[in-house]
Amino acid sequence: MIEVRVHAAPEIPPAEFERARAEMEALDRYAGGRLTDARLTLRHGPRSKRQFVADASVLFDGRPLAAHTTGRTPAEAADAAVGRLRRQVRRVVDAEVAQRNEPARIRAALEALPEPDSGHRPEARLKPPEERGIVRRRTYAPGPETTFQAVQDMLDLDEEFHLFRHARTGEDVVVYRRDDGRIGLIHPQGSELADENEVVVPEPSRYSEPLTLETARTEMDFLNHRFLYFLDKEDGRGKVLYLRHDGDYGLVEPE
Repeated sequence: MIEVRVHAAPEIPPAEFERARAEMEALDRYAGGRLTDARLTLRHGPRSKRQFVADASVLFDGRPLAAHTTGRTPAEAADAAVGRLRRQVRRVVDAEVAQRNEPARIRAALEALPEPDSGHRPEARLKPPEERGIVRRRTYAPGPETTFQAVQDMLDLDEEFHLFRHARTGEDVVVYRRDDGRIGLIHPQGSELADENEVVVPEPSRYSEPLTLETARTEMDFLNHRFLYFLDKEDGRGKVLYLRHDGDYGLVEPE
């Protein structure tokens, strides 16, 4: 059984986070004892003391899986987070049984996903653009990937988008879940990846030239994109700027 580290606000009843701990521990039976570094944080939401937030994460053979959810009670938030992790664990196990790059399996996984929740990121509106900081992190991609591998990783990690270095061209590109339920592949203009259309919808970047980070931030400030993919003028690498749950900007950079 995995050991789960739980951090909870002092006012959350011990019974609530002990119940959440037990649910997290039970995840390991789906993974055959291969989960490690399980963590769960329960806290009040930034908007109201009546809303609760759960952040849960675990490593599956060293691979990070994570979920961020909200609820009216600590139990509701924790149940939603553990449920997301459970779906991710099952997808990883299923992917090991079937061929990872099989288009039919990816289509089936997409069809099984719930509709996008328009309220999944309410906290992001709390800060005006001029007060938003930039928090940097590395992509979860373990190395160069094919389009199919990147899509599967995005589904496994329950990500909104997945930045990766494409195995075919060596370019830093992004796959993401579109509003129409399909998967988009954003690539630099003129890329050979424009013909990658078996499972994804290839989309050239809207920017023909590299941008500075400051310019990319200005675009986010005024246009309110879900996220913005761009080539960084400083180092030429593809990066993604997005709005985090805490209202700051996140900057995802390649390894």
